[in-house]
Amino acid sequence: MSAAESWAGIARMGGIGDNLIASSVLPGLRKKYGRVEVITSKPQHVVFQNNPHVEKLSVREQGDPNWGDGHSWQAWFQSRAKEYAFFANLSHTCETMRCFIKVQSPFWWSDGMRRKLGGQSYLEAVHDVCGIPYDEIAPGFYPTEEEFTQARETKAKVGKRAIAWVLTGTRIDKVYPYVDVAIAQIIKELNIPVIMLGGPGRDFEFATLIQKYVEKVNRSADGLHLALSPDHLKPSWPIRRILTQAQVSDMVIGPDTGPMWSVSMLDMPKVMLLSHASDENITKHWKNTTTLHASQERVPCWPCHRLHDDFTTCKANADNNGAACISDISVDDILSVVHSTFSTKE
Repeated sequence: MSAAESWAGIARMGGIGDNLIASSVLPGLRKKYGRVEVITSKPQHVVFQNNPHVEKLSVREQGDPNWGDGHSWQAWFQSRAKEYAFFANLSHTCETMRCFIKVQSPFWWSDGMRRKLGGQSYLEAVHDVCGIPYDEIAPGFYPTEEEFTQARETKAKVGKRAIAWVLTGTRIDKVYPYVDVAIAQIIKELNIPVIMLGGPGRDFEFATLIQKYVEKVNRSADGLHLALSPDHLKPSWPIRRILTQAQVSDMVIGPDTGPMWSVSMLDMPKVMLLSHASDENITKHWKNTTTLHASQERVPCWPCHRLHDDFTTCKANADNNGAACISDISVDDILSVVHSTFSTKE
C-alpha cells in the first residue's frame, strides 16, 4: 500500500457543532484507511484536539483558503484531495445541504419542499458523503485528563449534582426566551445547582440578566453559576473547558449548539430545545435525550430548515422576544423532564 493509500482526509471549516458532527466519521475512516488527517480552521479547531482517531490536525486561519471565492476555494481542496486514498470536504453538509440560506432558491420554496430536502439526519449526511455505515455513527469530543480534573473540581465546588444549561446557539432562533424562568424554578423546586455555559460577549450579558432575575424571584442567586468568559480576548472559559464541563454534568439542557453536540453520545440525560431543525435532523442517533420542539398546529412553519439572520424571515413569538418555534416549548415541559429524571435518581 502506498503512502497515499494509507491516508484519509476530511475538511470541515465550521463552528463547534459542525466540527463535532464531522467528527462522527473519524473512527470509521481510521478503521477503513489506517490514518486520518483533519483540515479545519481557528478557533473551533480545538474540538478535534486530543481526538484519538486523528493522526494529523492541519489548522488554517479563518478565511483561508480563499474564502469568498468559491471556485478557488474548491480548487484548493481538490488539489489536496490527491494526497489521500479518500478525501471529503464536509463543509456545507448541514448548511446549504440540509438547512438553507437566503441566497439559495430552496430557502424561498414551500415548507413541504424544504422539509423533503432538509429532513435527513445531519450525522447520516456526513456518513453518506464518506461511505461510513450508520451503525458507526460516533461524534466525539475528547478532554484530556487535566481538563477532566479541572471540570470535576469545578463541579465539586458547585455541588454533588449539577445541571449544565447551554444558553444560546449562533442563530436568532436558538435562544430560549424563558430560560430565566426555567432556571429559577429548577433551583427553587429541586435545589439542584445550574451552571450556565456559553461564549463571551453576548452570552455573558445574557447570563448576567438571568442572574438578576433569579436573584429577584428566588431572593438569592444561590445555586446559579456562570461558566462564561466576560472578555473574549482573555477567556477564563475557553471552548474546551466549556465542553468538558458539560461532560461531567448530571444533565445538559440547551438548543442545537456545540456543547450539546459534545455530549450527544454520552449516557447523561439531555434535553434538546429545537428551533428551525427537526428531531430527525439533530437527535435521531443521540443517547438518552428528550427532544422538545414546537407544535406544528401552533407554529405551522416548524421545522423550516432555514438559517435566519433576522426576524424578517423568522416568525417571532407573541412577546416579540424570540422565535415562535423554540418559544412554543413550555417551561412546564422542561421542568417535567427535569423532575422525572432526578426523582428516579433519588
